[in-house]
Amino acid sequence: MKHITFADKDFLVGDAIADAVLEYAAMLGETGSADSIDLTAYGAHGDVVSATLFLSAGVALVAESTNSPLPEPDNAETVAYIEGRLAQRIAPHDVQPSALPAQGADFDIDDWVSTQE
Repeated sequence: MKHITFADKDFLVGDAIADAVLEYAAMLGETGSADSIDLTAYGAHGDVVSATLFLSAGVALVAESTNSPLPEPDNAETVAYIEGRLAQRIAPHDVQPSALPAQGADFDIDDWVSTQE
């Protein structure tokens, strides 16, 4: 388990979600992007809470280890979302030009090229 401090709020979450959130926040900060994520955590009073974190450049986020005996809250869906977003950043999809003319195009590129020669 890890203890996350975010915007003066403290949450207790599992290791996987804490590590994923930190990595995702770093990537968003590096790219100047932002996103919000929902996670399940134990709040300051020990009750289960649902929190939405807005991650962007300049947002202070800290995670520290803890020896809590509580079971880790289920955040598998959020971890999968974050891992998917990180994978897109690391290996973006290839973009290939189409061999077909654009719909509604009023010129043919091959004709234009031949006039330039």
